[in-house]
Amino acid sequence: MLIASTKQVHDSGERLIDYLDDARADGMIILDGGLDSDVVQMLENAPQSDRILFACEWVDGANFTSVRCENRHGTRTAVNHLFELGHRKIAHVTGPEGNILSSTRKDAFTAEVAKLKLAPNPEWIISGDFSLTAGCKAAQAWIAMKDRPTAVFCASDQLAMGFIAELSRHNIKVPHDVSVMGFDDIDLAEQFIPPLTTIKQDRLVIGETAAELLMTRIMAPDETHAKQAAVLPVSLVVRESTAAP
Repeated sequence: MLIASTKQVHDSGERLIDYLDDARADGMIILDGGLDSDVVQMLENAPQSDRILFACEWVDGANFTSVRCENRHGTRTAVNHLFELGHRKIAHVTGPEGNILSSTRKDAFTAEVAKLKLAPNPEWIISGDFSLTAGCKAAQAWIAMKDRPTAVFCASDQLAMGFIAELSRHNIKVPHDVSVMGFDDIDLAEQFIPPLTTIKQDRLVIGETAAELLMTRIMAPDETHAKQAAVLPVSLVVRESTAAP
């Protein structure tokens, strides 16, 4: 098993496909959905393209097998959880610009808010990048708002944790003053203070599924393997960071 950073490979002038061309690897699982279009085209045209899979992230329109979770359904579930608690002013802290998970969750958030007939406010869509630091900056933006949302759905748990930590520095209590939830259910989510309400995606199952699909292709190289998208379920985990407004 080889592990490499797509950024390091690109910057060195080496091509991802070189791992397959010189037989260093029999197949490839890619976690980066933000590859340049010329790299994606090169991978699609490679003779070994049926042994190239994407996991967690994916490239829209590209012809690869992928393993991902129900990002849209998870986001809708999050919004409805907050709505059912009584929240009508809900903000969203996004992931990084150009990331497929960010755009998918943001689009689903916007659609669900519209479906619930909640008044949209562009100020309540706050840019982030999945990090603790971005969560802190998002909290500062929330604090500065004249019309503050009563609930905030963050595109990742780390964003939510950074958000809550910055609020704590300003003596703003979660969920008493504002409800906050994340996406992922990372290990720290249950131990965080307060324990984080989130959408759970099973990262272990994502990895196992991708590995099984890849090994099937490697062990039967002469068979035709259909390109497919394996979409795995997510679930709502309610803890102590959300409550009625």
